[in-house]
Amino acid sequence: MTTKLKYLLLLVGFLFQSEIFAQTPNFTGTWVLNFEKSKLDSTDNLNGLTGQIFVINQVDNEFSLKIYHIYGDKKTRIGFKMVADGKTRRVKIIFKGKLEQHDKSLQATMWRKNYLNSVTYKFGTTQNELVADEVFKGRPKDHHSIWVFDREVVK
Repeated sequence: MTTKLKYLLLLVGFLFQSEIFAQTPNFTGTWVLNFEKSKLDSTDNLNGLTGQIFVINQVDNEFSLKIYHIYGDKKTRIGFKMVADGKTRRVKIIFKGKLEQHDKSLQATMWRKNYLNSVTYKFGTTQNELVADEVFKGRPKDHHSIWVFDREVVK
């Protein structure tokens, strides 16, 4: 094989990889729950939830997620990090999980012995709308909810 052909193959390989990475959506941002657009299952245990905020930081396939649950004046927070490589890992001490990056979405799967929670994250009608399609199986009750978040615009 000639040197020119080797360089050409190497260049084509890099171009192909850059095309794949360019198609991967970046969900970085602050996302505020839009109750009107969401379809929340009535069997989901919302316990007076009045708001929810996701803060996502994404660098390549590494994701950091902070979830703020708002109940009137009270705000609780849970945060964790995941790597979108499809490998099963312990997430905090709480559960096992894996994150898979697809063409236009992320698939997060988290489980313990008494539940399985699967959430597909994708952009909605624009990149300022994040849709989290959640299927939960386990205690207290199985449910399917579609959470729609609007990107918080910095003023």
